[in-house]
Amino acid sequence: MKFFFLTLLLAGSWLYSEEATPAPANPAATTGGLTTITSDSLDLNLGKANGKKQGLFRGNVTVDEPRFTMTAKEMTVFFAENDAVQSLEARDDVIIKRKDGSSETSSEKAVYEVADKKLILLKVTRQPKVTTSDKKIVKADKIIIYPEDDKMTTEGKSSVELKAP
Repeated sequence: MKFFFLTLLLAGSWLYSEEATPAPANPAATTGGLTTITSDSLDLNLGKANGKKQGLFRGNVTVDEPRFTMTAKEMTVFFAENDAVQSLEARDDVIIKRKDGSSETSSEKAVYEVADKKLILLKVTRQPKVTTSDKKIVKADKIIIYPEDDKMTTEGKSSVELKAP
């Protein structure tokens, strides 16, 4: 079952890239701009009387966005009062691949905070990792990616695997 969210235009490219290529001000607008979320089921709560506005996608979740694809077993999207996306949380086998091939992340849990434009990869039982196209691998208990600043920080036990020259 496919669910289309015209307003789900996530700022930033989500994944760390070693190459500082400037992104268009609104990349989604220049590439068709639609983000599609596909899942086996969706529970949607947009009513103010029913608590926090959110959508819960379950089973074979795929996010197809002009800059990346993401897969997970489950994802919750949280909406503001004006129905704009505030944040999302993906869980279980979260894989995010940049369409330009520059990087891929894997984690058990990923949180994207739209206002802060940051992606947080979290350890549940195993460390998340970021793999770049030149095979550099970063692992840590917590990886925070700031795609618009081309920056990444880690917290907790961290390691970097570098390819020999």
